[in-house]
Parts: sequence; C-alpha cells; structure tokens
Amino acid sequence: MWLTTMVRLGGSAERMSEDAMLVTDSMVKRFGLFVIIVLGEVVVGVVGGLSNALRDPETIATGMFALIIGFGLWWNYFDLTGRRLPRADPGGSPIWVSTQLPLTLSIATAGAAMVSLIEHATDDRAPVATTWLLAGSVALGLVSLAVIVRTLRDYDRLNTVYRPTSIAMLGAAGVALLIGTWRPAPLVLVIALGAIYFVIWIFAVSRWLGTEEAAAQLD
Repeated sequence: MWLTTMVRLGGSAERMSEDAMLVTDSMVKRFGLFVIIVLGEVVVGVVGGLSNALRDPETIATGMFALIIGFGLWWNYFDLTGRRLPRADPGGSPIWVSTQLPLTLSIATAGAAMVSLIEHATDDRAPVATTWLLAGSVALGLVSLAVIVRTLRDYDRLNTVYRPTSIAMLGAAGVALLIGTWRPAPLVLVIALGAIYFVIWIFAVSRWLGTEEAAAQLD
C-alpha cells in the first residue's frame, strides 16, 4: 500500500516541487550502503543456520551456496545501478526511491530463510514455507531490479544493455517461482536460485561489453 501510494504521488508532478524527489549522488551512495548493510542479513542467516545444525558436508555445502544468492544480488545491483542516478522526472526519482524498499525487503527475507533452510539441509525436500520465502525473495529482488534500471538516467543511452536485461530479470523472476513450486532439496534449491542471479549478471555483462562505451574503455 505504501509503495503504491508513493508511486502514484510520484506520478503527479504537480503535487511536488521540482526538487522534492531529487536524488543526489550522496543519496545514491547512502542507498548503496544500506543495501550492503542489509546484505549482511544473508551472511548472518547462513552463520546462524550453520551454528544450529550438524556441520556435515551437505549442510556446509548448502550454506556456502546460499551465500551465492547474496553475492548474486550484490553483483547485479552494484554493476547495473551502482553510482547511477535516476531520471529527475515523475517516472524516475520517486519510483527509484520507492523500489529500494521491496529490494531491501527481498534481501532481508532471503537472510531469514537461510536459517531454516540450512537446518533442514539433509532433508529430501526443503520445507514449504522456507522454499517459498527464499524463492519469493529472489523473484521480488529481480522484479525490483528490473524496475530500478528502467528509472535510470542512463537507461536510454545504454538501452541495448538495460532493456533486454530488465526483460530477462522479469523472466528469471518467473523461473524462481517455478523452482519454488518444484521444491527441491535445500542444496539444489540454493544452487538453482543462485544460478539465476549469476546467469542474469553474465547476460548483463555480455551486453555491456558489446556497447561502444565499453569498447572505448577497453581501448
């Protein structure tokens, strides 16, 4: 409800001054720092799970691969949106600010799911609630990133990177939910969900390397 209200108000330019939702370089850095802090919840969740479970090879492997989910969001967020300002218009800054909430929520819920997932690492199938919490968090993170990249000032300039990547993110979010429906063993679950973030990152990097700007930097 809060997010919907913020977006609707952001879409009404006449209701706010030109500078009311101005996002500065300093604000971008602070949101990036906030994301880093919340990403610590994934590490805390993995450590908490390993502390409460028998540390057999399967449990340890589940914990290690679970960290990839956090790293995957880190790479995608900072490589695609880090140090990049949103557009200073109703479809840019207000939505950029508002979408930071579901993004950080997805990270926090992923961290919360890690504890239960690692504790059940030796089960044949992951617990239902934990599976949906983790798969849903990955899907929400991908959708949030897809929205954020479309608000950036660089979106039009780097359209060959951002447009296909944002579409791929939305498709990957659907795949994450399908994996949740499958509900595999915990180790398979974290490998599959981590692979989604990794594949999206590889896709984005490959698109970036094909741009004239990247070619100029490599010369």
